[in-house]
Amino acid sequence: YDKRYNREVLKAGARGNVMTAYEDFPRDYDNWEISNYYTDKSWELSGEAKIKCITDGARAGVEVRKTFLQSEIVQKIWLYDDIARIDFDTEIEWNESHLVLKTAFPVEVNADKATYEIQFGTVERPTHKNTSWDAARFEVCAHKFVDLSEYGYGVSLLNDCKYGHDIHEGVIRLTMLKCGTYPDATADRGHHTFTYSLYPHAGDFRAAGTVQQAYLLNQPMS
Repeated sequence: YDKRYNREVLKAGARGNVMTAYEDFPRDYDNWEISNYYTDKSWELSGEAKIKCITDGARAGVEVRKTFLQSEIVQKIWLYDDIARIDFDTEIEWNESHLVLKTAFPVEVNADKATYEIQFGTVERPTHKNTSWDAARFEVCAHKFVDLSEYGYGVSLLNDCKYGHDIHEGVIRLTMLKCGTYPDATADRGHHTFTYSLYPHAGDFRAAGTVQQAYLLNQPMS
């Protein structure tokens, strides 16, 4: 709930940061391509988790530790004292193949286009699948942030090294891992460390300072 603007950030009854693994056997280019049928078979990472409270100066949060198959995921979810941003510091020890791992945020924002940052600017892509052209854009590359905004309010999802996204029907998803086996049989196996952040805001991403927040995440003060 966004206390500044008295509105829900997530859809009614929805949960944020929902991790889901999707079966991934693309038509071609195993380690590069995602085919449009990947959502046909999936598993939500909803098993038991170990949770503890954490604090670090001007921020506090919870540490969540969970397992999936032969893999382990540890997240430190940080809330700040003076920044309307929620950070998800993530460490994953991944030991699976032919799965795409995504996290999802169903946000209470209605817009027919989403914004994706690219080099030297941004591009817009549809959030619906009304035409075959729209449906073909089921996965979109972006750099430091994506944003979904309606008039007066929006939500950005920032990241420091993950570049696959999709935004459809109000659900913002970030692709965290893709573990094909050809030509590299161990692609995305092993240890991963990265951060993504949810940033609700008034106005559009320009007025809200999303670009600045994305740079702060990617180039923090040392």
